[in-house]
Amino acid sequence: MASRKEILELLANGKITAEEAAEMLSTPPAPEAAPPPPEKEVVVLKAAENGSGGPKWFKVRVRNLETGKNKVNVNIPVRMLKFGMSIGKRFAPEMDELRWEDIDGMVSDMQSGMLVEVQDEDSNEHVQVYLE
Repeated sequence: MASRKEILELLANGKITAEEAAEMLSTPPAPEAAPPPPEKEVVVLKAAENGSGGPKWFKVRVRNLETGKNKVNVNIPVRMLKFGMSIGKRFAPEMDELRWEDIDGMVSDMQSGMLVEVQDEDSNEHVQVYLE
């Protein structure tokens, strides 16, 4: 199926009639067949190559298993985690129980890689939380 822009260009160049263009524009695009989800997805991430070797990004991905498209794609610099945690404490009192020193130590000691990976068949989502 041609894109809207391509259809309008064909019409402007006289290659199709206005009726043909209207029909093409009113026809919904055929859904692309999504590849079947892997039985078990293994993600291997390399350490950052900027000299320090430690992770630089805290990343969260939520992917729709049916379409394969990302629903959520969040990248947070690891250096900003502490700042984000302090902001979060203002809105979520339960975060007061978290000890930043413990979290900071775990992140500092870790290499890049997967922290949490969940494939939820009920909501048809694949969630990944990892350091890169």
